[in-house]
Amino acid sequence: MADTQQNPFAELVREARARVTQELQSYAEQLQGLEKSVEKGLQELHERHQQLEGAMNQQLETLEKFEPPAPPPPVVDNSLEKVLGGVRNLIAAMLPEQVLEVLTQEAQQLGVRAVVFDVRGRAAWGSSAGGFAMPLSDKALHGLVIPLNQEGPFRKVFETAGPVDASPETLRRHRNLLDRLKPAAGEPILLLPIRSAGAVSAIFYADTAEKGKPLPGEALGILTEFAGAQLDRLMALSGVVGTPAETPASVEPEAVEAEAVVETAPAVEVAEPAPPAPEPVEQPSGMAAAAGAASTSAAVEAEPVVEEHPVAAQAAPEPVVEAPAIEPPAAPSPEPVAEAAPAPVEVAAPAPPAPAKFDLSQLSDADQKIHKDAKRFAKLLVSEIELYNKTKVADGRKGRDLYKRLKSDIDRSRQTYEKRFGKTVGRQFDYFHDEVVKTLAGSDAALLGPDYPGPSV
Repeated sequence: MADTQQNPFAELVREARARVTQELQSYAEQLQGLEKSVEKGLQELHERHQQLEGAMNQQLETLEKFEPPAPPPPVVDNSLEKVLGGVRNLIAAMLPEQVLEVLTQEAQQLGVRAVVFDVRGRAAWGSSAGGFAMPLSDKALHGLVIPLNQEGPFRKVFETAGPVDASPETLRRHRNLLDRLKPAAGEPILLLPIRSAGAVSAIFYADTAEKGKPLPGEALGILTEFAGAQLDRLMALSGVVGTPAETPASVEPEAVEAEAVVETAPAVEVAEPAPPAPEPVEQPSGMAAAAGAASTSAAVEAEPVVEEHPVAAQAAPEPVVEAPAIEPPAAPSPEPVAEAAPAPVEVAAPAPPAPAKFDLSQLSDADQKIHKDAKRFAKLLVSEIELYNKTKVADGRKGRDLYKRLKSDIDRSRQTYEKRFGKTVGRQFDYFHDEVVKTLAGSDAALLGPDYPGPSV
């Protein structure tokens, strides 16, 4: 009975043991499979690690050998330098028309096409141009006239004295301008006033002729402002140099009186023809006031230069003959002769004889104009030296060493004069030396001192 009861229990144990063994075997197989999978995964990870390590080392080696390219040169905006250079060139211009020419040239350096219109009456006339692929002929430029009594950008600039943005569409009334300048359709056009003597004396036109290129409005505005200021400066200088034009006439009677009292009356007669000369004021424009004043001073001066020498020629021999005749009763009669001797030396200075041999009337109109321009330019240069060096001029006259005190200014102005007229017919007479003697030394060349090199011709 007990064995029978124990058998079922043992059977159950065997079954349980078999089931557990089977389960354990299954788990062992699973573990074995997992172990293989883990080993395979670890192997793959190891291989992947090696690949990454190799790639990383290769990249590091490449980076170690890599030489970065040189950085590109910095982009330098030289527009400010161009503007400063333009201002310096405008200040160096000594004639009104030269100011306008320099303005268009400097605008061209900024990459724009430019035209300056001179305002005369109620119209603006083409005066100077630059930057055009096909340069405008003088005939085409001077024939370009914009009426200022018609509504449009030009009239607005003239009346408001301020900048105006325009375009080919807003300028369609001025067909002559569009036909000759041919601005690109849809591209901006800038009109700027050139203010001088309290009014708009000229109008500055600028376009790019290239699509999408902006206009350097601020830079152009600075240049036009300085152009107007330079025109005012030239007008002021012309006013200053207008008065010394009478100096030769007033100085000569004194020189003649020093030589002989008898010749005083003829000297006064020579001094009188000078006043009627100021006639060549032809241009009615505001800008042209400077040119008119300068040309007037040149015209006033042209007369005494030619007529003063016949009087000097007559005065030279007579003091020597007349002086003993007037003072025979006096005991020191030889002294007047001694006093008369230095006077002919002054009259026989190198500068006066040259004009007597040089007659402008024998030259062509074009050559006469060059001589007048040279004379006017020399007067402006020397008057500027006197204007900015009044103390040195006064001290130099007292010390009789003007050239020593003003050497740098005189030499620099001489170089400027020679650069402009040294290779023209104007070099036939040294107007610069003539002005230095008359304006700085008061017509007494001895005041320049022994270091002064004298005339170039």
